[in-house]
Amino acid sequence: MCRQVSSSTDYTAFARIRLLRSASVTTLTSRIPATAVVWLIAAVNLAVYVAAEAAGGSTNPRVLINYGAKVNVLIAHGEYWRLLTSAFLHIGITHLLFNMFALLSFGRMVELIFGHARFLAVYLLSAITGPLGSYLFSRSLSAGASGAIFGVAGALAMFYLWNRRVQAVAGQGQLGGLVLILIVNGIFGFVQPSIDNFAHAGGLLAGAVVGGALSPRIVWVFGPEGERIGLRKEYPPPINWLVVPFLLLPLGAVVAFIPGAGVR
Repeated sequence: MCRQVSSSTDYTAFARIRLLRSASVTTLTSRIPATAVVWLIAAVNLAVYVAAEAAGGSTNPRVLINYGAKVNVLIAHGEYWRLLTSAFLHIGITHLLFNMFALLSFGRMVELIFGHARFLAVYLLSAITGPLGSYLFSRSLSAGASGAIFGVAGALAMFYLWNRRVQAVAGQGQLGGLVLILIVNGIFGFVQPSIDNFAHAGGLLAGAVVGGALSPRIVWVFGPEGERIGLRKEYPPPINWLVVPFLLLPLGAVVAFIPGAGVR
């Protein structure tokens, strides 16, 4: 079912929030342009998985190390790039499919709401801080996009938090559901020793910080007599982008200037 509104009324923000749930979106290709970054990230993850399988198997520790897994001793000796590359590497097909399902579930919605650049900033910073959390508190070899995905979920939670007083947003009940999902995943992570909770926590924290700074606000548009005539999405001022270097600089200092921080 489709509805049309007057061209003088801006319902774009509300439409984007509802888009992924709308039965009127009938084709996959109609969603790809608006969520191009999510699909590109998913394609890169798939390509890396296929390459790792061809090189000897994505569960082979040697292959994982060669393809950029988080290995504390190597990061401590200057291979800082592993803090990012490990977020595009997965250990087995189940690991890949689970994370890509989560990415497409949360990521498309966040990209629609935040826009391409803001979504990419949230994803990449969470992709770095997730492995960094693991580097600081876990000695195990690790890989996977879950830290970045937790960051995306954190950014989405911040959007719903900032806009909780707008009925069109709050009425969907998403904030409580997101918090519940994060809590359940945290508990499950403590039960399963193979899950890297430190990466999840690091990504979630970064996503909440960056998402909170870059999240759009949904505001009412008022008519000449003070009546509500629609909704408009407003982005925060450009100065809020400073959250990116302000987050990266101290994180980089931790890795670069604390010798052996992740080798204990």
